[in-house]
Amino acid sequence: MEKWLITGAAGFLGSHVTEKLISEGKKVIAVDNLSWGHKSFIEERKNAMDFYQVDIRDKDELDKIFEKHQPTHVIHLAALHFIPAAIKDPSLAIDINVRGTQNLLQSMREKAHVKSFWFASTGDVYAPDELPHHETKSVTSPFNIYGLTKFMCEQLINLESKNAPDTKFVIGRLFNLYGARETNPHIIPEILNQIRKQTGDVQLSLGSIWPKRDMVPVDQTADSIISTVKKLSEFQQNIFCMNYATGNVTSIEEMIKMISKILNRKIQINIDPAKVRGVERSHLQADVGALKAFLGKTPDPDLTIGLTKILRDEQFI
Repeated sequence: MEKWLITGAAGFLGSHVTEKLISEGKKVIAVDNLSWGHKSFIEERKNAMDFYQVDIRDKDELDKIFEKHQPTHVIHLAALHFIPAAIKDPSLAIDINVRGTQNLLQSMREKAHVKSFWFASTGDVYAPDELPHHETKSVTSPFNIYGLTKFMCEQLINLESKNAPDTKFVIGRLFNLYGARETNPHIIPEILNQIRKQTGDVQLSLGSIWPKRDMVPVDQTADSIISTVKKLSEFQQNIFCMNYATGNVTSIEEMIKMISKILNRKIQINIDPAKVRGVERSHLQADVGALKAFLGKTPDPDLTIGLTKILRDEQFI
């Protein structure tokens, strides 16, 4: 029987991956230390999984889990994801993201016979560019500590793929996910929180609204990850690197105009200098050719549909 071990299982993306796998009747081993994840996100499915409140920095506990369950597939999502938090405490970001990932790779090798390992990297590994980022043609040069920790993890995984030729490895470079169960104060939750506190016309207090981002539905990203893992056995090579994105970009200002139109409410934006980041990427867009060639599709680029779904789920409409 296939067994899927998910780290960060109670987090934003992890809860969607876990939900999808359980709906398919898969055996799930969920690992999360609940520092950022919420147990409530997986509570209704707790009887359909084995849940461990374990930190990936605890190698001894990871060893026990791998030895007991012998997972077939590992989807590694646990990390310190929020960029301002990583910048504020770089040592913690390195400890969780890099040391935690190495612990996981080592436990896999020493205690189990894992067929496939999918790792959540980030589009922040790329050097800033106005063009869509390609997995092999674009320059990888992270300019913040979060992107650097993920790039370091990519190097660890590349090395591990040489030492474990019978295991398939995927480096999944995620772009800007959005949707239900967000666990960090990213831009869409911030906008919705401010709208929720007001009636009639809306006054938003925000930082930079000019950056353009490749906005990706989180539930469809979860589907794409699982579909990727399922297809790995069809290929001879044992390591892959793919962008998980839509290939389209939208500025924050344009996104707010979409929300205004969906809600039929006038929204005025006031720039708060205290919220403007000192260093900001102007453009983050993926080349999604590799993902499309692998799966035959990408997540839906229609942001209006995705925003409408969020607003309906959050009972704005």
